[in-house]
Amino acid sequence: MANFLGHLQNPQINYEQFFTVMRDYRKGGLNPTMFDDFMQTVQKLPALFVRQDSDYKVFDRFNLTDVTEEDFTAIIREVMKRGIEKSKFCWHPQASNTTCKVDSAGKIIVSAAHSIQNNGVLSKIVEDGHVMSYALDKGEFKGKQLGKNHASIFWGFCNIHDAIFKPIEIVAYTGTAEEHFLFAYRGFVVSSHKKIEVSSWMNYGPQSDNDISENRKVFDAAILSNDFSVIETHVFELPAFYPIAVSSSFYLDFDFEGNPIKHSDDRMEDVFVTLLPTDNKTYFMLSYFQQDKNLYGHLGKQLTARNNLKSDITMLIAAHTENVYFNTTYYKTFIEKYEKELEVIMVQSQMDYASIDQNSQLNVDFSFTPSNYLNNPYDINFFGY
Repeated sequence: MANFLGHLQNPQINYEQFFTVMRDYRKGGLNPTMFDDFMQTVQKLPALFVRQDSDYKVFDRFNLTDVTEEDFTAIIREVMKRGIEKSKFCWHPQASNTTCKVDSAGKIIVSAAHSIQNNGVLSKIVEDGHVMSYALDKGEFKGKQLGKNHASIFWGFCNIHDAIFKPIEIVAYTGTAEEHFLFAYRGFVVSSHKKIEVSSWMNYGPQSDNDISENRKVFDAAILSNDFSVIETHVFELPAFYPIAVSSSFYLDFDFEGNPIKHSDDRMEDVFVTLLPTDNKTYFMLSYFQQDKNLYGHLGKQLTARNNLKSDITMLIAAHTENVYFNTTYYKTFIEKYEKELEVIMVQSQMDYASIDQNSQLNVDFSFTPSNYLNNPYDINFFGY
């Protein structure tokens, strides 16, 4: 059996995207002439929970070949590129062909937007034109250096509607309701947009799409009515400049005392976080919808009462976001030494485990997130001084 057919064993992979790129690249024996026949054969395979190795013998007639690691890397890169291209759209609730800038064919021109301000925040932490981040890449956790102009990029707004963020880009932070709303909105959009990009080749299931859609409705209604009060924000000050920037959103299974957070059936409620370095202070903003105050309202009180801000903020960031950027020297001095622990924490807190039903669909059953993980059992500290 050709090695790439192993994708068919993982229902979380949208294998058709991989196979389409392989067809276009003429890899593994796939090509346009036989592709339709090949895909029909794939679709006739037995359900996963009863499938056996012998079922793959039907592919022998296609003379398929293994894909090299080098070719696989190129295929993955192209799959991701196409996912980004396919997911380009303007998030603004008033976005349309008449309100956005369009090309000669009438298609909305989506520009590369920064989820973290390029000429403000990132310019404060840049070193020799670069910043550092980290990620799980092909199962391996590692730090990565990238140019400032490429950091935090996502294709989520046209040039016209990207102006919605001007109040948090051209004026210094003062703590207004509008600022807190926009920081939360940007964290939501960049995290959701990234998930949409990846969902072109990774199957997150219908719940993920529903969560994004339902949370977006709240933001869209607030933008159209100019109602910033839908967001509640707890702001914490660290009395020093730390060259770290974060913009993200995620849901929490447990609070800081290990109590489970009971989410609704309608949508997975998120928190929105921002880490904002200024000249002599670093602000951490923890936000949520007012309507979700029953779930998350006590988190700010816990953070205050625990009086352990550096550890608590570290764990929220380390466990739940990859949209985090550091000064290069700072990363190598204070963060790099924790990479093994960061990988463990990220896998525990971000990876859900599922069973497969008789229709080869994923049913998310449980996670391995420890209830006490926010207590920082690995003693990680992103704030080195």
